[in-house]
Amino acid sequence: MTAALQLLLVLAFPALALWGERRSKIIATISPVILCYSVGMLLGNLPGIPLNSNLATTACEILVALAIPLLLFSVDLAAWARLAGRTVLSFVLVMVAAVAGSVGAWALVGRGLDHGPEMAGMLTGVYTGGTPNMAAIGTGLGVPTETFVLLNAADMVASIPCLFLILLVAPRVLARLLPPFRRGDGEIAEPMVLFRSLPRPAAAGTALLLTAAVVGAGVGLGALLPAGGRSAGIILVITTLAVGLSAVPRVRSLRGTHDIGQYLLLAFCVSIGTVTNFSEVFSSNPVIVLFAVLTVVFSVVIHFALAVIFRIDRDTAIITSAAGIFGPHMIGPVAATLKNREVVFSGIASGLVGFAAGNYLGMGVAWLLS
Repeated sequence: MTAALQLLLVLAFPALALWGERRSKIIATISPVILCYSVGMLLGNLPGIPLNSNLATTACEILVALAIPLLLFSVDLAAWARLAGRTVLSFVLVMVAAVAGSVGAWALVGRGLDHGPEMAGMLTGVYTGGTPNMAAIGTGLGVPTETFVLLNAADMVASIPCLFLILLVAPRVLARLLPPFRRGDGEIAEPMVLFRSLPRPAAAGTALLLTAAVVGAGVGLGALLPAGGRSAGIILVITTLAVGLSAVPRVRSLRGTHDIGQYLLLAFCVSIGTVTNFSEVFSSNPVIVLFAVLTVVFSVVIHFALAVIFRIDRDTAIITSAAGIFGPHMIGPVAATLKNREVVFSGIASGLVGFAAGNYLGMGVAWLLS
């Protein structure tokens, strides 16, 4: 396969996945993220289809750098801070639990792993924000692509059972431990749907120019740092500049920035999937899977225990937990399970804040454990 065809596939398949999501309940249930990652893995493991792994790795690094600002431009930290105090408190507890869970799992099983501290940081990021944080932290800390692939696969193994736990078991169990949700505590919003309407060319162009400026500034400032901390510095500078620009109303109101960022994330999933070697995944150290499983279990248990202590209501505790572990796009199904549309806005807002906080927390955990 030529380099041009490989890039075309990486950039075009997400459009097909989003088209299918609107027309197939199966794809909507699976989610375009898992579909893109799975198709990439399939292509990467089919015999007779030569793919350029160096091209795929480079594409992943570029896509992550571009996706971070676009995802963060729409974050409204002031609006999130004005939500009901219990929502803000609950998501702060989610972040505390993610840090404690990853550090605890590292202490039990991660000490002997290569890049153990870095993996703890990546898991902190993914269970605070999402896959972009895991990818950004891994890139910033110089984690080999093979390690990212194995940890990402382990995260999928750990997260899917956790999703069913939150959807099916947690509402019933926590109803006995936590107070009920008070109607009127939150704002009603529709579940997040990518490209509900196409962004205007002018808005998209402005967003892309700002993104290029942020990434350029990140690379330029990062070049001033020592070689050992250069990649991490670039990621943190990009994150900080994007969060700073999100405070500008005209930037935050640009339509379609989050959609474009998520599209680039889907392209990243296709590209990273192509360098996933099934034989390596299944023959790899099973401790990596255990590391991810323990992290997500500790994070969920610690968060719900803290929710009991601080008397967070059931629906807020569950929706903020889902925001941290799965990101904004699983808020709709979780809110539907709870039969409570009022928590949709707070869940999506918390998930977006998690994108902003995940890089800082993940880097901090990795450096602390190092």
